[in-house]
Amino acid sequence: MQFRKIIHYNWLMAMDKKKIAIKDKLEVQRLIKVVDFDLSKNITRPHKHNGYLELVFLSSTSGNHIIDGRESIIETPCLLIIQKDNVHHWELVNPVKGFVLLIKDAFVSQSLDLEINRLVNTICRYDTIYFDKPDIFENLLRILAVEDNKICQEGLFKAFLAKVLEYKASSKQAKSTQQNLYDRFCDLLNKEIRVVNHVAYYASQLNTSPQNLSANCKTNADLTASQVLAGYIIKEAKRLLFYTANSISEVAFDLGFSDKSNFSKYFKRYAGMTPSEFKKQEN
Repeated sequence: MQFRKIIHYNWLMAMDKKKIAIKDKLEVQRLIKVVDFDLSKNITRPHKHNGYLELVFLSSTSGNHIIDGRESIIETPCLLIIQKDNVHHWELVNPVKGFVLLIKDAFVSQSLDLEINRLVNTICRYDTIYFDKPDIFENLLRILAVEDNKICQEGLFKAFLAKVLEYKASSKQAKSTQQNLYDRFCDLLNKEIRVVNHVAYYASQLNTSPQNLSANCKTNADLTASQVLAGYIIKEAKRLLFYTANSISEVAFDLGFSDKSNFSKYFKRYAGMTPSEFKKQEN
């Protein structure tokens, strides 16, 4: 009987090694969190994260990082970008100096700042981004680590992403026009005074076809052009409903809907609730 127990235990251990561990470093109620790098975690086994994006800023260490089979040699200062579906592990040399930034999807989706979503989608195209100087990133992360005000958190997070991508844009690895199509689409949506609920309109503005625009959005953001556009329309609708005294009918008209009913159906389809329910929830 004891022998059978030992065999069963060994079988369970073997099965456990075949599974990919899923780690969760964020409390249920927290949507964003910044902590100093834990020196005991300098060597990890392959694992995934439970529904959050992890950005690891390293200002001092060496080693390597493997993410979905792609190996990066650590040269500090740098930023490691680990998406929620990635399997990764690293071997870093102690002492490791840096910060770990964890962001849940809800932090991005609940923000009324459209630019944050675009910046997150853009930074997720990379595994590693290298820098010349760490100071500005360390300062932003130190402040963000102790900030509880959601609006301030969004501002600091947005500034951090923007500075990271500013370094990437000025590096020798430039993107082609085709790769920039998604960014140009998002920039156009941000600059438009009034959002037009037609992908063909924006494709024309960008001198491409709706099909090509949608394929590029799918590649860069895993969303169709219609879904990207819907995200902007819903964000703008939420802004108008939350920040202005406009009625739902007036908001519908401002966003180009023929009537309140069509707008309400569209809003519920993408936001999961009616405009009236959203107003009550926010109030």
